[in-house]
Amino acid sequence: MAMRRLALICITAAAVAAVAAVAGQAIAGDGGTGELVTVARGKVAHRAWSLAVQGRHHRRCYTLAMNGRSAGSAITACRSDRHRPPLWNRLGGITSGKASVELDITRTRVRSMRVRIGHPRTNQPSEWIHVRPRRVTRSDADKANVRRNFRFAVLHTRGTLCVKQVILFNRKHHRIDRRRVPCEF
Repeated sequence: MAMRRLALICITAAAVAAVAAVAGQAIAGDGGTGELVTVARGKVAHRAWSLAVQGRHHRRCYTLAMNGRSAGSAITACRSDRHRPPLWNRLGGITSGKASVELDITRTRVRSMRVRIGHPRTNQPSEWIHVRPRRVTRSDADKANVRRNFRFAVLHTRGTLCVKQVILFNRKHHRIDRRRVPCEF
């Protein structure tokens, strides 16, 4: 009888320890792999684009995809999820013959951006656009297993897109930073 009682206590203690370990990992964010969650989508020049985010072992991975009538393309870029992102960072873009999309991330304090975009290989002049970066919702962040310490913006246009200059503003509309960037396309 005493042996059965001792075995039951050992089994119960092992079960409590296992539940505590699983709960501890869930609370601490064990850095495991989350779901690939689509956080934005749209259309430009008869092509659909989408942005998905996924947490992978303390890294935040972004997948930007664009689909056309006959083919599609996608890029994936990963960054540390433990550190806050830079004030502004271009993670990459996709250009097809008729449309371009580009993914930019910012810190959470950046609430709006003025971006000067150019159109390489065309006669179109550069233009200034106003962009409001978005945050991932809490539920999407939980599903994807990522921290909400960033904002994102997907720039899209017909033809080729080239960012030449960025001005960042906080929530009180005060300028935080201004920078010229090399034109990449």
